[in-house]
Amino acid sequence: MANAGSAPEFSVGRINPPTLADVADADTLDRVFKALANEVRRGILAALHDQGGSLSSHAIARRFAIPWQGISRHLRILTEAGLLDCDVRKNERAYSLNRRHLQRVAGRWVMRVATEGTRTGEGTLVFDFDE
Repeated sequence: MANAGSAPEFSVGRINPPTLADVADADTLDRVFKALANEVRRGILAALHDQGGSLSSHAIARRFAIPWQGISRHLRILTEAGLLDCDVRKNERAYSLNRRHLQRVAGRWVMRVATEGTRTGEGTLVFDFDE
């Protein structure tokens, strides 16, 4: 079994979940989850996912019934959180998902806290993968 403070070792062929400290620093986690906390921003991510590529800021804005300034603010928050990549073109900006950052921060955090475990009599956390 693992030492205190390190990721537990598994013998069932699954990868070890990352420790919470391995996921990201507190500021990065705060930015990512603040960005994900808004329905419009989640909608923007979903639209980009469904598109399967990039969309211009105008194409994104047309999908929502809010003023352009609101969309612009949401795109800025998502970009600053590292969840979107922005490609500046002649007269527009095109946005695409930064899936790697989304998986590395939000995905790993969710995987870590969603992994079930039980404590042994000695207090060691043992992870169960019964499906």
